[in-house]
Formats: sequence, structure tokens, C-alpha cells
Amino acid sequence: MRSSRFFTIGFLTLVLSACGSGIFHSGLPFPTTLPSENVLDSDYQSLKHDLSPLTAYHFRILIPKGWKTLDTKIEHEPVKDGGPLDVAVFREQGEWMNSPTGAVQGEISISAVNVSGVTLSPSDWLKQTLKKNAKGYTLVSKRESPSSSGPVADMLIEYMNANQSLVSRMTAFKTGNTMIVITGSDTKEGYAKNAEAYFVALSTF
Repeated sequence: MRSSRFFTIGFLTLVLSACGSGIFHSGLPFPTTLPSENVLDSDYQSLKHDLSPLTAYHFRILIPKGWKTLDTKIEHEPVKDGGPLDVAVFREQGEWMNSPTGAVQGEISISAVNVSGVTLSPSDWLKQTLKKNAKGYTLVSKRESPSSSGPVADMLIEYMNANQSLVSRMTAFKTGNTMIVITGSDTKEGYAKNAEAYFVALSTF
């Protein structure tokens, strides 16, 4: 189920519409350490997302206080070759929630993709998916960590969408025949402010 705004800026939009070129060092922050417990307690809320009728897609995640949970849920398992389905979308408060002309603000999205028969590691799958569908995105930063399904990539990319420069921090991991993709997306200026929040979300899902 898609969210209520005219478009999202997470993985679903990214794999359809990115453009740009090359690898560069932008100076954008790429946090790799969680903030202190005091900061987590004061600035974040532990949200239980259980809107889906499928209990396998119920989860908890740390989201900045004040961000809104959209009425988004996955109503059936993703099908092979059927593309990604939104599991959940969280957004920074602002007029852009309901207005196509409102200034874009922060978004954290979680998507599910059926990967039956795919033997690639989550890292290679994400790189291949972006290379195939998000033509010309710019890789800003990247790191990898091990998992039972192979290396998992944590990537920061920059791309253009609707004539606007956007930044996404994203990761993907495999569970059964499903790839779960977590994406934190924002304008370049917004990302610099919310970089910690996107790392916290990716780390606490």
C-alpha cells in the first residue's frame, strides 16, 4: 500500500527515478556509532508497528520524537518479480505530508521484496538493484557487515528526483525468501541534520 502523499522519497521512488553519475566525497555525515542512552531516551521513541495483518511484518524501531507514522501496511507477501512493497513509512512533521508543493522533509521507509531463487548476498543484491533501476546514482559512503546470508551493505547515496537533490542511507538484509530494505531519505540539507536519526533507525529495526 502506497502512502498518502503523491510520492515517497524512499526505496520505491529511488529504484524508479534516480539520476546522476560517479563516486565522490561530499562531506555528508555517515555516523556508525549509536548515540548515548541519554540521547536515545530524550530524542527518540520506540515505536511498535503492527498495522499489517501479517505478523511477520510487525516490528519495533527507534524513530525521532515528533515524527509521524503513516497509515501504510503490507497486506500480502511480496510476489516473485513483483517489485517492492511498502511495509512502513515514517515522516518528519511538515506541510509536505499532504501537499505536493510542500518542502520535502525526512522520511524513513521499510520495503519488502521477494527474492526467491536469488543467490546473491544482500550487499550484492542491493548494488545490483540500484545499478539496474537507479541509473547513475552517486555513491557517497559505504560499509559492510557479515550476516548468515552474506555481507550486508550500509550505503549513503545521492540522486536527483523531480529536479531535487536527495540523499538516502539504506541497507538490505535477507530473511527467508524476502529482502527487507530500510531507507532514510531527505534533502541534502535535511540529511545533514537528520543523519543520526537515519543511522539509529537502520540499527534498531
